[in-house]
Amino acid sequence: MLFKHCAPVFSANWLGRNRFALIEGLKFKTTRSTMPKNKTNCAKLKHIKYKEGRGGQFPTPSVIDVQVIGSGGRGTPQSVVIGTDHSNYLFNSGEGVQRISSEHKVRLSKVENIFFTHKSWKNIGGLLGLVLTLEGTNVPKVTIHGPTGVEDILKMVTAFADSKTSIQIDKKNADSLYFEDSAFRIDYVELHKHSGSDEDRVNSDTCLSDQTESDEPDKKKQKLDLEDVSIAYVCKAHPSARKIDFEKCVELGIEKPGPVIGKLKAGEIVTLENGTVIHPEQVLSPAGKPVNIIVIDCPSDSFLCAVESSGQLNQFDETNPALLVVHMTPNHIMTGPRYQKWMKSFGKSTEHLVLNETTSEVCHLGLYSMQAQLNLLHPQIYPLLPHFTMEDPPQDRDVLAVKACTNLKYQLRPHKGFSWDQCLKLDRAAYVQEATNLEGFSDLLADLKEKLDSEPTKTSAVYPEVVFLGTGSSIPSKRRNVSGILLHLSHDSCMFLDCGEGTAAQLYHYYGNQTDSILQKVKAVFVSHLHADHHMGLFSLVAERKRALQAAGLPFTPLHLLAPVQISKWLKFYGSQVQSLRDELNLIPLHHFSQRPIDSEQRERYEFILDHLGLSNFLPVTVYHCRNAFGVSIIHKDGWKLVYSGDTMPCDKLVRAGQDCDLLIHEATMEDDLEEEARLKTHSTTSQAINIGVKMRAKFVMLNHFSQRYAKIPVINDSLTGKVGIAFDNMRVRMCDLHLLPMFNPVLKALFAEEHAALEYKMNRRTMKKDLLRQQQVR
Repeated sequence: MLFKHCAPVFSANWLGRNRFALIEGLKFKTTRSTMPKNKTNCAKLKHIKYKEGRGGQFPTPSVIDVQVIGSGGRGTPQSVVIGTDHSNYLFNSGEGVQRISSEHKVRLSKVENIFFTHKSWKNIGGLLGLVLTLEGTNVPKVTIHGPTGVEDILKMVTAFADSKTSIQIDKKNADSLYFEDSAFRIDYVELHKHSGSDEDRVNSDTCLSDQTESDEPDKKKQKLDLEDVSIAYVCKAHPSARKIDFEKCVELGIEKPGPVIGKLKAGEIVTLENGTVIHPEQVLSPAGKPVNIIVIDCPSDSFLCAVESSGQLNQFDETNPALLVVHMTPNHIMTGPRYQKWMKSFGKSTEHLVLNETTSEVCHLGLYSMQAQLNLLHPQIYPLLPHFTMEDPPQDRDVLAVKACTNLKYQLRPHKGFSWDQCLKLDRAAYVQEATNLEGFSDLLADLKEKLDSEPTKTSAVYPEVVFLGTGSSIPSKRRNVSGILLHLSHDSCMFLDCGEGTAAQLYHYYGNQTDSILQKVKAVFVSHLHADHHMGLFSLVAERKRALQAAGLPFTPLHLLAPVQISKWLKFYGSQVQSLRDELNLIPLHHFSQRPIDSEQRERYEFILDHLGLSNFLPVTVYHCRNAFGVSIIHKDGWKLVYSGDTMPCDKLVRAGQDCDLLIHEATMEDDLEEEARLKTHSTTSQAINIGVKMRAKFVMLNHFSQRYAKIPVINDSLTGKVGIAFDNMRVRMCDLHLLPMFNPVLKALFAEEHAALEYKMNRRTMKKDLLRQQQVR
């Protein structure tokens, strides 16, 4: 906001040219580090201070609602948050929860309890990103509820964070039976797989007898496979505080507020000086109606017996209603006769909300709005995302439920029901109009179209084709997901260069209904290093690929994982705690291929990979980032050469390996005046990345992996020559397209003029401060 007021007086460029004339008349505070703030120096959150001031308890909430974070549709997590006046209670944290919550202003700082229904990656894959965000908002502690071992997964994945977390993590297992605070008593309902035959599962009497035993699980049952347990949550809100009717107090002879009012609010009978006896019921508002919410995940039909026979889940009817049941149950189970019968048992006063694969898949407006605007520049390089032309799934009238969509709300206290006001709607025309209304944009776009029309058509092979699915660093943001690049090697073969959290979802947002055909062609994943933003999307990718092959009736082959050998510890842990990957992945440690000549023991394996991917050379290169970080040089049998830097400071080894490449994809995390910060974080600046391309004699450089401070665009300066392009999410480039990219820069600056000017302004302010400090040091 400050910049908007300053812009008419001092433009960013004017300040850059005249900073020395201004410097004597300005006073600056001591230079502030651009590194993250020390958590210990941050002020406590307001609601935390309020809670501490009340002795560690919030008052009973007067507002309770349920908001959908991810609807469970393909490419979206299945997650809801129960919100009150002071606290939020999150249920499940799959990949993308942090990003969706951030974009749609869900108050993650108020989340102190996270509940997991089932120990599957779709429910826990976004836990690390979420916890890092909670820590960044200064949440001191978070308690995890759910199956045994979820907390161990968090401890394991925090090893992949850029820095160690200091947030306190507590865990309450299901054997604690329930959790209670000033807002809710939340009962844990363990649901176990029925161990009988399919024929037995049809017999409800058998289910009942089995479940009677499982209501009090013995030690043997507690040792069941972790996938054999799902936990439902029965959330019972404490009655809201009854309010004093002051008019009635006056009528009964209470003339002024005082201790008498406090006693009546506390439910005590009082006697006035004149002998009048007043009962609380005479002056208090009516007691609030019970508020009961159930969250249930029935992962397979093997859990139906447990659902049907659970006393805790079947205690509700018209006289003791559950106002809302949230179903995270697959559609083929939920639409079955047994589950439908169970749903109907709640009666007409209960609403049902469904989060599964049949729901709306739109969860990011920023992603779609930006792509609609970039599409104006070049429809092939920035293709329109398919969900612009796809309709939301229709409501199934045979199901007694409402299908979820992101931001759908259900208000329970005060009771108002469903609200669709904040649900997401794609409006391509509005996004385009927003762009064309920008000053100078239409004229620059027309000039670009004229230049593109006059460009001679370049004949080039279709491959390689590079699809940027994630071009941001560290944590996902509204418009840039974390690292993930799909490299099409040929018409029937492709591989990933890194796959941060949400990569599988980004793939679906880009390809829509064609996603399965792409997944069937994926043969390998290259993981440059073991920071979470480069590999935490691996497991979703593996699962989606396996499902796509099975759906098409194609033979299953393991996905080749080209990664640092240290990832094997993580794979083993995941296999023991979540799901075995023994048949899904073939780990090939990068250090085996990084030395030349290739060790004789690894030669056969190396040649197999070359043949499998259609390559003539695959050279991993150790780079300057964290331990065991790699870039890679790839040469295809068709003759083209591509180099990917991963995360790194300028690295001479990479220069030597990438000599004369056709395309260098290099990280450019920081702008040029933040070189010291880039060095401390072992990243590169824009100019450093371009200079590596010059040394490498690269024919073209794509800048990638931008700090999320550049939410829409990094600073475009004179160093962006005719051989440099800027990567955006959902951008597709081929060799024949590269020479066009520098032409886009004037239009991009106009499209993102406000953001670009603000970045230039901040950069000039930093430069002015540095100059002033240098002058002071000289004096």
